[in-house]
Amino acid sequence: MRLVRMNRKAVREALADEGWRFTLTDSQAEFKQHHAECRGLTLPVASESTNRSRTIREQLVGQLPWDMRGQPFPRWMSYISREARKRLQPNLPLAAQFCLTHGFTFLVGDVWAERQQNGWHIHRADGPAVICKDGTFYFWRGWRVSPRTVMKPPTTERILAETNQTEREVLLQRMGMENFAREANLQPVDSFSGSALLKVNTAETRRRWQSNRGSVEERVPLAFLKVICPSTQKTYFLRVDPETETAKQALESTLPGYQRDWHKDLIAES
Repeated sequence: MRLVRMNRKAVREALADEGWRFTLTDSQAEFKQHHAECRGLTLPVASESTNRSRTIREQLVGQLPWDMRGQPFPRWMSYISREARKRLQPNLPLAAQFCLTHGFTFLVGDVWAERQQNGWHIHRADGPAVICKDGTFYFWRGWRVSPRTVMKPPTTERILAETNQTEREVLLQRMGMENFAREANLQPVDSFSGSALLKVNTAETRRRWQSNRGSVEERVPLAFLKVICPSTQKTYFLRVDPETETAKQALESTLPGYQRDWHKDLIAES
């Protein structure tokens, strides 16, 4: 994990010669009060770079939810010079407002991040990932979640009782697929060539249309494919689509786009 701070001195130096008045605040309450009392525009940041190379801070600020950043109209950086924009890219505020009376008001705060295969994501495993003076937000690999999802140990009971899909996915990642599958005592619903399809229902519900019963409410399941490595004999649990009905379909889904006669080839190989 990495703490990505905003350098306030760099921001002041970048905007010193721009001719705009500006204020830096680390209080969400003050930031929202300014928006309520002044007639102006609330504009988000991080969408207007001067080149194709995105700074880490710029990638992270772009992932913040709209209730923090304001309206989705990235225009405020258009009002400053190209050179100032280049200096501001690594030091972008969390949100920005503009009014003709006070100029810019920037909300500043600390952001924790983790580098993954597809870039940097807001993430912190032991506390809030976005911190202002009077507010904190918890993220897990780019997903905004509740504090207890990050701070409390994940359990099988909590995962099955969770009705929010994002919260449930994060709990599964924290606990690990293998640990969950073993502790939940999942029962196989189908098998194929040494692999088994395992399912268990969660507390989340959905409505589906059935030709003979009309619209019915059913619980959303979790589905896993249990496979055994032929070389090491180690057991693995792979997450598969809960709509999968057979172990053969689940096995095929693990190699999307790869066409073969699974029944013929797998039986011959085994």
